[in-house]
Amino acid sequence: SKRPMTTFLHRSVVQALSGLSRSLPRAFRRPRVRAIGAVVALTGGGLTIAEAKRRHVHSTEPKMTKIANWSNTHNVTGLLYQPETLEELERLVRDCHERGMKLRPVGAGISPNGIAFEDQGMVNLSKMNNVLHVDEDTMQVRVQAGMRVSELVDALKPYGLTLPNYASIKEQEIGGFVSAGAHGTGAYIPPLDDTVVAMHLVTPARGGIEITRKEQPQLLDALKVGLGAFGVVAEVTLQCVKSHNLEEHTFTATRAQICANHEKWLKNNKHIRYMWLPYTDTVVVVTNNPTTKPPGVVGSELSDAEEERRLKPMHQLLTKGINQCDPETRENLGLDASLVGSLNFAEARDWLLKFNTLNTEHVRRANQAEAEFWKNSEGKVVGDSSEMLQFDCGGEQLVFEVCYPTGTVDNLTPAIERKGRKVKPPSADVGFVMDLLEHIETTGFPAPSPIEQRWTRASQSRMSPAASASINDVFSWVGVIMYLPVSDPTIRGRIQDKFRDYTQLVRKVGAELPSDIYPHWGKIEMPSDAKALEADQAWLSRRYPVGLFNSLRRELDPKNICANDLINKAFPLDRE
Repeated sequence: SKRPMTTFLHRSVVQALSGLSRSLPRAFRRPRVRAIGAVVALTGGGLTIAEAKRRHVHSTEPKMTKIANWSNTHNVTGLLYQPETLEELERLVRDCHERGMKLRPVGAGISPNGIAFEDQGMVNLSKMNNVLHVDEDTMQVRVQAGMRVSELVDALKPYGLTLPNYASIKEQEIGGFVSAGAHGTGAYIPPLDDTVVAMHLVTPARGGIEITRKEQPQLLDALKVGLGAFGVVAEVTLQCVKSHNLEEHTFTATRAQICANHEKWLKNNKHIRYMWLPYTDTVVVVTNNPTTKPPGVVGSELSDAEEERRLKPMHQLLTKGINQCDPETRENLGLDASLVGSLNFAEARDWLLKFNTLNTEHVRRANQAEAEFWKNSEGKVVGDSSEMLQFDCGGEQLVFEVCYPTGTVDNLTPAIERKGRKVKPPSADVGFVMDLLEHIETTGFPAPSPIEQRWTRASQSRMSPAASASINDVFSWVGVIMYLPVSDPTIRGRIQDKFRDYTQLVRKVGAELPSDIYPHWGKIEMPSDAKALEADQAWLSRRYPVGLFNSLRRELDPKNICANDLINKAFPLDRE
């Protein structure tokens, strides 16, 4: 049955909430251990203070600000507040609640779907970005939610501490990092929200409330991945680990080799991810494991000649393609064959997809050239875990990522039996991607590289895509992309239309799994068509505790000032 995979005690969560007061003492006092200067990525101006006061009466002066997400696929121009203290934030939330004014929490604005955007009013905590307390005995850190992950990494170094895992980048603000369910990879490590052991949430109806793992575990699990719908996460206490180096090994495997070794590789590597390259028999495997070796390349550095050899197939294909373009196209796309030799891997791939972006044969050749690059790129390197777990996501792109359970490390869910497979997958996680690749390649869909696959242990957070009552459960996360290498709105529109077909293909294949697949919160797009919207709402309600989520929204934000259109579409308050 594709009903929610976990059953929780709704009543106990409500009882825990009713026992909270708005004036709870802090779990940590707040000596300033290390202050980090504000990094404000949001800019704006142009709104008169008179108009701001008319719309939102408050001492914190707002600005009309334009914000775009990292891939420039969503943007918003709206009223933005940036309080500097917890007291200012609590007063702001209270005032907006009393007046029924929108106040959507927004962090670094990175999410591909613009989940935090709201043109009627937003609050950003980038001026509340301090470490408040470090407990070296418990290895826990209390931090303001506006601090960037990269800033926290630097602040923890003097204490010999770091976070257990990292997503692909470190530019998220901590509040968004937790609230949207960010994750890294590693079958023994849960998503990042499970590092939260306490949280101070400023709610419209209850004011500031402190929730801790020790005193209200079920309530904390219900509120952690809150999607910004319960209020503003102001402070969090995170469980850290000791700083450590990782040895990264990058190599390629065939699909048959993945099937033969997957169970062993998943079990024996602390961190592992696959990058499947459509229209090739190449899978890039990246592992990271703890080591006492010093930072640096293991073995010899690549010579200039070796680096040129790695890039030669991509450069040759790119030069040929540019020369075949007419002069006007070359000028419009900024393509110059004389510059090709100076392009690195990411730049060359971006240029390759500037022309014939949706031409399947061109995309196939580009993927094959990329495969040759990776085959010549096997190597090992050692570095700090916070650096080794980062990777280049490429240029502007559309992203859709799904999550699904795949058993445990010792007992992976078997793959669906299917006739006609050339290679039998060892488990459902690999089987899903191989089935997706088969659909792509038999239908001629122009899917660029890569299809990325990662794993985490289960999350205790109720709204996490990886939520499970069993902490030993393993979940696989699979992401597909299409690049947006040009600024022409017509071409970008065509790519976006094709990408919608891609997401439907992913969902069609995933629906055949016993558990179905469910989206990462930062990467779901809700449809405008009424029938499609109703179907998506039903899809989400099969996985998530919608009744509990909406009950908490009504209790903590009865005027619905913190939600936006995406949240209201995904979880309408009239749906249980």
